[in-house]
Amino acid sequence: MNILALSTTSSSGSIAIYKEDHISYINHLDIKVTHSERLLPQIEAGLKNSKITISDIDLIVIANGPGSFTGLRIGLATAKGLCMSHNIPLLPVSTLELLANNVVHSNRNILAIIDARMKEVFTALYSPEMDIIVPETNAKPEDFLKLIKEPVIIVGDGAKEFKKEIIESGIDHIFCNEHFSIPLASTLISIALQRKIPEYNFTIISELEPNYLRKSQAELVRDEKLNKNN
Repeated sequence: MNILALSTTSSSGSIAIYKEDHISYINHLDIKVTHSERLLPQIEAGLKNSKITISDIDLIVIANGPGSFTGLRIGLATAKGLCMSHNIPLLPVSTLELLANNVVHSNRNILAIIDARMKEVFTALYSPEMDIIVPETNAKPEDFLKLIKEPVIIVGDGAKEFKKEIIESGIDHIFCNEHFSIPLASTLISIALQRKIPEYNFTIISELEPNYLRKSQAELVRDEKLNKNN
């Protein structure tokens, strides 16, 4: 089994390759130029380092949101192009589920929280066994924090952005180590190895859309203008 994993949901880009029975390549980049300029060259470098070609890949797994709208579009378009060109199955994974899996061995419930800008978060709450307690949603942090009743470990960049709100909420919490709050492509491989590998399906792959979880800023502005005109 050879797996290519891609994570482009934030400014932290990440790719990983699993070859036969081990992770053979990991590359994490704090993106300073767009994902579109860096992603394909990094995939090519990873394949070369692993001494395989894209035709040897049995599965592509991707973090499919929520997250950066631009990053999601670029990552999914790249994955879909590779999959449809080489008949490779595609497995999309929630970014929040990815982050929660970074701290899956905690004995606390897991609060995955991503800064969604506009003073909002993308967030979900999981049990230590990764059962969904509160489904993923887009919300004001103070509104979602009211739903937290049990001790939690918090993972994701929203923990740093909304640290004040979290502390003031009074919930029983601990923050994970900062490196766990990065949506790592290597974690996607661990998730994929626990899943049933999907069969290649051109139609399903071509119709797959990013999980934005809310409208883009441009759509929100458009809707606001339409509402004012009605």
